[in-house]
Amino acid sequence: MRRLVFVFAACAALAAPAAAVAVKDLGDGSLVVRNGAAPADTPVVALRITGSVIGRVTDSGRIVIDAGPNPDAVPQVVGAGRPGDVKGSDTAQVWSGADFKFRAVGGTFTILVYGSGVNIIAAGKGTVRLAGLPDTPRGDGMFSLNDADFRSLPGAQTKLLPIGGTSG
Repeated sequence: MRRLVFVFAACAALAAPAAAVAVKDLGDGSLVVRNGAAPADTPVVALRITGSVIGRVTDSGRIVIDAGPNPDAVPQVVGAGRPGDVKGSDTAQVWSGADFKFRAVGGTFTILVYGSGVNIIAAGKGTVRLAGLPDTPRGDGMFSLNDADFRSLPGAQTKLLPIGGTSG
């Protein structure tokens, strides 16, 4: 009987490290938004990510990008004119216009995209909130998160959704 208790205790002692190894790092995730649209005061995409984001707003819209104090992470926006300052932030900039492109690569970024015709591809780790038009179950854009199937953007802004990360 003592031998059985000893074997059970030894197995239990090894189970904790094995369980810790079972929680694996999934690495980078992905976000794709196609032809997104939301009400003017709600961002289609509210994203905080360490990684890379490229996108285009084909209709009218506005984008706010904050790269923080990192001088190497410089976002680029083409077709929306000069950036404006964001009230209450020393590092965020805002652009608005129609049919503009943007990219934020190789850093940690907070990005808010408003308008219609929003198209984004993002890869890395972070969180996102998504929104579509409340009265349009289809036609307000589609999204895919972490390689899942495409779905219609929700009519109300989502809770924070993970991009990449860990699973247990």
